Amino acid sequence: MIYFKTDKMDVQEFALKETFIYYFIMNLKPEHLIKLYQCCKFFYARFCRNSIRHLVIVDDNGAEILNATKTTIRASNTALKKLADFWISDSFTSRARFNVKITLPTFSRCIIKKLELCDYIKQNEFLMLTKAGTIEELKITSVFAENGGFIPIEDIVIEVPYAKSIEFSAHFTEESHEALLSVNHNVKFTKFILRLRNPVYIFNIDKFEEFIRKNAETDCHVRIKFESYFPPSMTNVLISLEKSYNDTLKQLWK
Repeated sequence: MIYFKTDKMDVQEFALKETFIYYFIMNLKPEHLIKLYQCCKFFYARFCRNSIRHLVIVDDNGAEILNATKTTIRASNTALKKLADFWISDSFTSRARFNVKITLPTFSRCIIKKLELCDYIKQNEFLMLTKAGTIEELKITSVFAENGGFIPIEDIVIEVPYAKSIEFSAHFTEESHEALLSVNHNVKFTKFILRLRNPVYIFNIDKFEEFIRKNAETDCHVRIKFESYFPPSMTNVLISLEKSYNDTLKQLWK
């Protein structure tokens, strides 16, 4: 994080008109903006935006790092809410577990390419982090809907149209398979891993296979796993079913 004192600072004059300078600042990539901050305090005085390239939230026993390239902050640190006006540019990672309550600030601008969360996230927070449509790598658990349930798989996939790598706990509804087939993903998947949390009868391997054929590279790493919360009495059945599903997927492009 870079801070400058701008009190009593002389107005900077440029050969270009102020409207051009403003356009440059508003359309720069974060790493270029940091360079401008380093070469001239004027840019910070006009833009007044702090930038973090990689933001990481950790448990309370984790070490904290505070700089413009990588900021690692503890989940209980009250300074977390002060990052609301920050520009998060490359990645956001949360390693804090569910026993630590986290309320994410509403970042002023979030254009991250990688989103990795080790615990559930609320739907409004997920939409904030993916709003820019820049996610290329997604690794999360599940997304809670406003009513307390889990949002279906298609509502997650549609928010990350440029994601090449996806891994998350999938919740299917009766409409999910057809909804997935109607999604127009902008890039081909190179990795797609689902951890199923549904009753087995809802998941349709044939429909899912059709979705993968439509949206994945020929060498895509695709795999299905079952969540561990299923009752122990189903263990052997699920192991067999999981193997069957993955054997089917291995034959996709053969």
